[in-house]
Amino acid sequence: MSTLTQVAWPPLLLALTLLAAPAQAQSVKAAKPKPRPAARPDSGLGESAPAPFITTPKSAAPAPGDTAAASARRRAREDYARGLALERSAAYAAAIVSYLNASHLDSTLRGPNYRIGQLFAWKRQYRPAAGAFHEELRRDPDSRDAAREYALALAELGDTTRPVRMLEELTRRAPGDSKAWRALGFAYARLGRMDDAERALKGSIALDEKNAAAWRDLGVLYADRGDTRAARDAYRKALAIDPDEVATVINLGNLEGRSGNHDAALARYREAEKRDSTYADAYRGEIRELVVLGRESEAGAVWKRWLDVLPDDEVREGAARHYARQGRTDIAIEIARDGVRAAPSEGEPRWLLGEMQLAAQDTLAALTAYREAWLQSTRPADRARAGASISALRAAPASDTLRARLTADSLRYARPDTLLKGAR
Repeated sequence: MSTLTQVAWPPLLLALTLLAAPAQAQSVKAAKPKPRPAARPDSGLGESAPAPFITTPKSAAPAPGDTAAASARRRAREDYARGLALERSAAYAAAIVSYLNASHLDSTLRGPNYRIGQLFAWKRQYRPAAGAFHEELRRDPDSRDAAREYALALAELGDTTRPVRMLEELTRRAPGDSKAWRALGFAYARLGRMDDAERALKGSIALDEKNAAAWRDLGVLYADRGDTRAARDAYRKALAIDPDEVATVINLGNLEGRSGNHDAALARYREAEKRDSTYADAYRGEIRELVVLGRESEAGAVWKRWLDVLPDDEVREGAARHYARQGRTDIAIEIARDGVRAAPSEGEPRWLLGEMQLAAQDTLAALTAYREAWLQSTRPADRARAGASISALRAAPASDTLRARLTADSLRYARPDTLLKGAR
């Protein structure tokens, strides 16, 4: 089954490690509330009210250690409140810093770790999200929200049985909790129990017809069964409840694309990109539909926009190879060179440069780039790939000039002392 998805937060551009690997289209994410411009009740545990001020008699003055602990707790509450305010104003990186500070200052404070987990889950960083939710549960074992989101994060990480047990227990504890039933439907789907998943999702909707995530996930289930009409109806109901839910827009695009309605699919993906410029599936869907429609130059422009938003190795390679396939190796090489300039001490960008130079039939330049990649790669897999590229050059027919260069290269890097020197 395709994964069920949700991204219910505005774009998150963090200076931390929140740029996630792209999620698959149609994936199910943890259902979570979305900040609104106006103040609203927070979905996590609210900030504790400050204790009433009590004047301590001089004869009972607190010990220095007690004073320091009270000060730390006060500063923790202040940092948590600041994080909530920053999150409401869309300053997500600063909000996470405040939440972390609050958590470190007071090891018993409830709420900050839940908020951290929500932000990581939105960016599909499920391992740190799971850690944050687990810490929240340590501080507040009775938190249904933290238990639900922890189970969903575990399911996203590939754990299939434990989340089902956790969520079944949660629905027994709170049979009227629509969000818990929706999460259980997701976990059942991951386990392949589709009939159980459908019953849980419909149960969630019966408890709360405004649960957009449950409607969306039910749409994914119908789409996987080939019931396009029911899937489209479920997606539209989800969007009627939550017009800003980007993953539902993506899922509608997927549905249109599979039905052969490529212009309609493209429109949906563009709508998704407009709503959330960090959402990888929007770019991926646009590129796919533009290629199907034969609009390769427009697809290249989408690759460039995606690369501007997420300049990582995977996106850079995709963009470079797209232009290389179109015969525009000049653009492909420049994209690869930008990667080298951005990370001059890393091997991956230099390997890609070698690939693009080889596509441009500049074999000598490709050999140089591959060798530099081999020397600078720190991960064994990257080093092995660069070595394999050099071996492929050696095995191919070559001019006398290239053959001489290959021989010299082989002799130079076959010496143990040179290998050690180059590896440092």
